[in-house]
Amino acid sequence: MLNRTNSILIVDDDERVRALFAACLRTKGYEVREAVAGLEGLEMTRKHLPDLVLLDVRLPDISGVQICKQIKNDPALADVFVALCSGEAIETEHKIDGLEVGADEYLVKPFGLQELLARVRTLLRLRDTTAALRASEEHYRRLIDILPDAICLISPQGRLISVNSQAVAMLDYDSPAELLNKSVFDLIPANERTKADTSILKNRIIRNVEYTMMKKNGESVQVELSATVTSDKEGQTAGLVCVARDITKRKQAENILRDSEERFRQLADNIREVFWMTDVSKNQMIYVSPAYEEIWGQPVQTLYESPHQWLNAIHPEDRARIMEAALSKQIYGKYDEVYRITRPDGSIRWVQDRAFPIQDEAGKVYRVVGIAEDITERKQVWDALRENEARKSAIMRVALDAIITIAHDGRIIELNSAAESIFTHSRAKLIGENIMEIIPPSLRPWFQDGLANHFSGEKGPAVGSRIEMPVLRADKSRFYAEFTITRIKLKGEPTFTVYIRDITQRKRAEEELRALPQRIIKAQEVERSRVARELHDGVNQIIASVKMRIRNAQDSLPPVQAATREILGRCDRLLTSALEENRRIAHNLHPADLNNLGFAAACNNLCKEFQSRTSMNVQCRITLPDNHRLSPGIELTLFRIVQEAINNMEKYAGAKTAKLQIGLQNDSIRLKIQDDGRGFDPKKVKVGKEKGHGLGLTNMRERALAVGGTCEILSAPKKGTNIIVRIPYAYKI
Repeated sequence: MLNRTNSILIVDDDERVRALFAACLRTKGYEVREAVAGLEGLEMTRKHLPDLVLLDVRLPDISGVQICKQIKNDPALADVFVALCSGEAIETEHKIDGLEVGADEYLVKPFGLQELLARVRTLLRLRDTTAALRASEEHYRRLIDILPDAICLISPQGRLISVNSQAVAMLDYDSPAELLNKSVFDLIPANERTKADTSILKNRIIRNVEYTMMKKNGESVQVELSATVTSDKEGQTAGLVCVARDITKRKQAENILRDSEERFRQLADNIREVFWMTDVSKNQMIYVSPAYEEIWGQPVQTLYESPHQWLNAIHPEDRARIMEAALSKQIYGKYDEVYRITRPDGSIRWVQDRAFPIQDEAGKVYRVVGIAEDITERKQVWDALRENEARKSAIMRVALDAIITIAHDGRIIELNSAAESIFTHSRAKLIGENIMEIIPPSLRPWFQDGLANHFSGEKGPAVGSRIEMPVLRADKSRFYAEFTITRIKLKGEPTFTVYIRDITQRKRAEEELRALPQRIIKAQEVERSRVARELHDGVNQIIASVKMRIRNAQDSLPPVQAATREILGRCDRLLTSALEENRRIAHNLHPADLNNLGFAAACNNLCKEFQSRTSMNVQCRITLPDNHRLSPGIELTLFRIVQEAINNMEKYAGAKTAKLQIGLQNDSIRLKIQDDGRGFDPKKVKVGKEKGHGLGLTNMRERALAVGGTCEILSAPKKGTNIIVRIPYAYKI
């Protein structure tokens, strides 16, 4: 046994004494803990279970004697020794009080450190001896108590001194106390008392003798008794040690065994399997059950007459193998064969045949028994299962998507080659790993919630849904994949198949598709700007030049050519209108006041121009901070949305009044355009059933989306239209 370090707890409110004792004991290798008060010491005793407590009698909160009493009354602290110490309570009555509550020593201060060490060594030796004795007694008691047989110690006078729990249970008593001091002859019927007394005294030991004993209620119990006489130091009889085994069930089993052969025959005659028995040489069929006729389609009598007849029915392709196995494997217990037989009607049946050797007492095989079972239906199921497995394997091999089967705890238990390719992990690396290894850390709690809820949809991903999320390759690079999870319905904990499709190319195409409207809008603006410049710098200059030449020509004509002057005047007016129209078109294509004066001024001018041109009442309310310009992109986006909305009002709405409100709301710019026109059904616009609105509304949404905003369109037939645009914008003063 390995030596261990003894632990000592010092409980003393005198810091100097406590420190001196602790230092002295630690130098001798003891593990020392300290407490300054009684209740603290009691708590540490219960927590750390020290071998010895050096306990001062006079403590600030509670008497050391009371602490000692609580320690000694606690069964859990039975192996803790207590030495009371005092320099004040040194009278005899003090010592008696301490020892009566259970103290193992009473030390009177002052005493030398060497005396302290000597007393501690003595107490620890006594403690270790006492603990070992208690452990030994407990071990002996537990050993006796767990034995399956009843054990009794009997005095020379025939009284029960000690019994274990099995004796109490066997005789149906409530507790050992009920049996103690009873006479053993009170437990044995009168007709067997002499037999028991004579046998034991004559031989001083008996083994496995059958007796009848009586339970508490008077019922008899059959026992197998072994007993021996014990002697004291002088060789005199000290008593008996008796071991009694309840053999009531064994006796019942023996009675049952006598009837079992008939029941066995009845069972063998009625089971669906063929039960057969032969001698070792296979020259004699000892028994074959009637099921042979059902499976082989031949009379049982043919086997009794010719024991090898069953081999003739075996399919020619299997016959040689089965004959060899019957001769070489049956006597070794290794015969377990599957073969085909051909019945007299020509039908084929599959049979599983097993055989076992029967040995005599010397270990020599003298019989062979076996069971032959018709497994035709099972074989068909096996074949179908193998076909299904083959098809599954083929699908797994050729599938372009990753197919991974996971257990209920996320362990990967199956995968296909596509999974290896997609994740750039080998099969050996992925099998047994948790699927969380391929999930990005930020998404693992969400996916773990789904797994913990069996992907029921309560939390995390759900069975059957298509989930797009990033996953990790072996090099920790990410790619986008589409997950579909299905549940495999088996007994026990659920398993799941996860289909994973790499959608990197699709996501890239979607990104490009989403970016296309923005590129179109950008191209529109570039083209608008170019056309506006062409109109301003080219067409307008030409018109202005022609207009000037016509005026010069008109001015140079004599008064007598009034008709010509009138024609030239009309041409001048037409050119003036064309020049104004071109300027309006150029302004709409690329308004100069948007760049020069800002969005508020450009928007006000647009509304005034629209009102003067259409006679519609347009109310424009802009509450942006004074002298504050938005970013060019936001200003252009808002202006184009307002421009598109006003054009739609003019073409389709038939409105009389329009309201335009622009201002800051929280961290966004809010634009609201409202009219009292005929309205429309937004759902029909989405599916293309409402003429005239779809492209313009889509253009407004795309423009808002391009700057991170939203465009909400609320309308209904005959109820006007509301367009609400919100664009994130952090305004700083």
